Amino acid sequence: MTYWLYWGKAKPGSQGASCHLLPYHSLDVAAVGWHLLAPERPLTQLLAARLEMSPEALRSFFVFLLGLHDLGKFSRTFQGLARPEGVELAAPIERYEYTVRHDRLGLLLWRECWLDWLDEGVLHWPEVALDLGERQRRRNAIKALVNPFFGHHGQPVEADQLRLEVFFGSDEHVSDVESAKLFVAEWADLIDVDWPIEQLLSEEWLTSFLSLSWTISGWATLSDWLGSNQEHFDYCQDRMSLAEYWECCAVPRAETALRKAGFTQPLTPLPYSGLEAWFDGREVVPTPLQKEAELLSIPSEPQLFILEDVTGAGKTEAACILAQRLLAAGHAEGLYFALPTMATSNAMYERLGSLHRRFYTPDSNPSFVLAHGASRLNESFSAAIDNSQPLDLDYGPGEASATAQCNRWLADSRKKALLAEVGVGTIDQALMGVLPFRHQSLRLFGLARKVLIVDEVHAYDHYMQTLLSRLLSHHARQGGSAILLTATLPQAMRQALVAAWQEGLNLPPGSLEGRDFPLLTQVSGAAVREVSLDSRPEVSRGVGVEWLTEEEQALDIVMEAVEDGECVAWVRNTVDDAIRAYEAIRERHPQPERCLLFHSRFAMLDRQRIESDVLCRFGKASKSDAREGQVVVTTQVFQESLDCDADLMISDLAPIDLLIQRAGRLQRHQRGPRRLPVLRVLAPAWEEEPDAQWVKRALPGTQAVYRDTSLLWLTQRVLRQLEAIRMPEEARELIEAVYGVVIDQVPDGLHEARIVQRGQQQIAGSQAFYSALELEAGYVWDRHKWQEEQEIGTRLIDEPTVNVALLKRDAMGTLTLWAEGERHADMLSQLKLRQSQAKKLVELPASYQTQWEALQEHYKALRFVQPWLAEEDGTAGYDRTFGCQFNAAGLKEEAR
Repeated sequence: MTYWLYWGKAKPGSQGASCHLLPYHSLDVAAVGWHLLAPERPLTQLLAARLEMSPEALRSFFVFLLGLHDLGKFSRTFQGLARPEGVELAAPIERYEYTVRHDRLGLLLWRECWLDWLDEGVLHWPEVALDLGERQRRRNAIKALVNPFFGHHGQPVEADQLRLEVFFGSDEHVSDVESAKLFVAEWADLIDVDWPIEQLLSEEWLTSFLSLSWTISGWATLSDWLGSNQEHFDYCQDRMSLAEYWECCAVPRAETALRKAGFTQPLTPLPYSGLEAWFDGREVVPTPLQKEAELLSIPSEPQLFILEDVTGAGKTEAACILAQRLLAAGHAEGLYFALPTMATSNAMYERLGSLHRRFYTPDSNPSFVLAHGASRLNESFSAAIDNSQPLDLDYGPGEASATAQCNRWLADSRKKALLAEVGVGTIDQALMGVLPFRHQSLRLFGLARKVLIVDEVHAYDHYMQTLLSRLLSHHARQGGSAILLTATLPQAMRQALVAAWQEGLNLPPGSLEGRDFPLLTQVSGAAVREVSLDSRPEVSRGVGVEWLTEEEQALDIVMEAVEDGECVAWVRNTVDDAIRAYEAIRERHPQPERCLLFHSRFAMLDRQRIESDVLCRFGKASKSDAREGQVVVTTQVFQESLDCDADLMISDLAPIDLLIQRAGRLQRHQRGPRRLPVLRVLAPAWEEEPDAQWVKRALPGTQAVYRDTSLLWLTQRVLRQLEAIRMPEEARELIEAVYGVVIDQVPDGLHEARIVQRGQQQIAGSQAFYSALELEAGYVWDRHKWQEEQEIGTRLIDEPTVNVALLKRDAMGTLTLWAEGERHADMLSQLKLRQSQAKKLVELPASYQTQWEALQEHYKALRFVQPWLAEEDGTAGYDRTFGCQFNAAGLKEEAR
């Protein structure tokens, strides 16, 4: 057979076989897909049910198409990229030049030949008489069907304006097109493809396929990558029949590859049997929210839950109860916890601990991955990255081989988290699935059979909310379920989230009537159920509010509390304000070592150290002698993730939801007798009719952060009226007084700022809508979306951030990392700065350039990081206590 004359993978050097023949590589990938689509797998059953096929027929059909994914490599232009030695291959044709990627060439070959192959019986299409309309519907369906397979390198492809004869040639011995045809014919015969003829003629079926095509593309890509691993699929250039290779090589090797990669048989979920089963029989009284999660009925269709309750009401555990019940009911195979920040992701990862194992039988071994940490899916799965394997020959500039792509992708645990049975990470990792990032379909494949749990759903800006709505719509279309957690969700946002979910199911949005708090909202198809709940007495409390107008007042209050032996937290809105306040307090504190500064401009090594110190002094387990006289001056990082509490708290004025969150760290835990909890808020003096500079005159940094000053005025107004933050009974009133329909209550002087911000929100929503993929249209090429030079992101920020690698010199004067000697020193030495801040840092002196390049070669994560040798910078500096500072006069001598 002439298809033996084509290589599919090649490597430099002469050790062993120099290439892997194209038909064998095609069968390797198909064999991985064959195991991943085993009929008993829940994903296979879901796809089969949605596409009205038996699991067995669906498996053979899709695996047949998967085996065609590299048809473009039959092009003589591709074959000219390498000349492996020791094997007879099709001779190069000099006039052919490789100018178009092989994935596009595969689509071109299929587009030009499939009808002829069908007529000639190559595709094993049964003899069925079709009228003209049915022929056209079949053509449209098959055109859509192949897109996920030829677009296996991370994005859809198109073949318009390409001509077959320019890329596929022939000589007196062999024809590229004929060789491809022979392979397709034998492959179709081997796999015994079962064409879903009736379904291909149905417009409804095609619509269902298009909605699932992103998941199918992810399956095809994962199959290609795992099927390209030389550790399991040895190069073979000896000729044998496809049937022999399939049975003796491809299928058993694929089974081994999947087992070692962690893709074993599906896990067996356990029915939920009460909280005691999670905590080794210890009696645990469920909260009202948790009790409702235990008892509510779960229909057979996709479910959306929105859990609104105060901090400490057990929302995470309630979500886990629902997740376990959904797993046991067959709604999902795993779950993904999405959180707003890395810090909250870290906290959730620690909080879950081994709890996720209680969701499955003891013999199950669910993988548990932190989305931004150094964890591996499991040791076997990371072997392809941690242990070097020979690299395949890359195909050309910007076109890496599947092995290289797989290694790079799997080396990033943030991306692997969506393939793990249980993943914890930032919301960004999930939102990237709806944006035109290369390989985004792998993310959607990972999410397809998971319960998506989104925590602190209120914390996302308008841009992210729009992307989240698109993700929820797609997740509903895929048959997934989602659980959203929040303590401070505006009514309009709850309505928008429900509408997005029902839009994914092609249903009109249901009307929400519930105004109570706490509240559980359950959406099952068109049915919306809202359940008013009680709160535990322990988490129902009021925090008084007092107002400060001068920083000196705040300093005096801090020192009075220190003299009384209390511990104090002052939450500031900017890093610079926090540094200034910290300096002032430390100068007056009788024991300066009991002062801490905690903000975001520390290298990760120091940030982790300070986090541990904060927990030791202010954490739930902290003792009274450790807490006495402690002061932490911090930014919003304090409220985001750490389970801490202070006896006294001061906060700069911020929107109401943030003040509620900060107040949750004030006397959070039961200790001994303490003064009544009162949140002191540093704010401008109250004005009924403020002007546009009202905030800026008193707190210029705050206005730079919260540009819609009407939110700050509305917050101050409602807190002055209520004189306290009483949760949960006044939660809805507090939130709606700031985020509800209150435009007519905003003073004239603040209207411009509000209008500007609302206009920017509309722009942000439009930008998110434009950037997001039209997932309902299916996995198809869209030249307006898939642009290599297009810069997109999951967050719309005023200014991009830059990762900076903090450097130092060792005793010998050699350039080294700040965290040299630590595990993951490359990551622990980095800090994140705004682009304008990073530009202020002095460039690395030329004399150190060679040493920096050596560090980059050793630590791959430094390739796209800005180096900074702080001790050579006269205008900015770094200190273990203060972090990164830009005021040269205030630089401290770094203590090593």
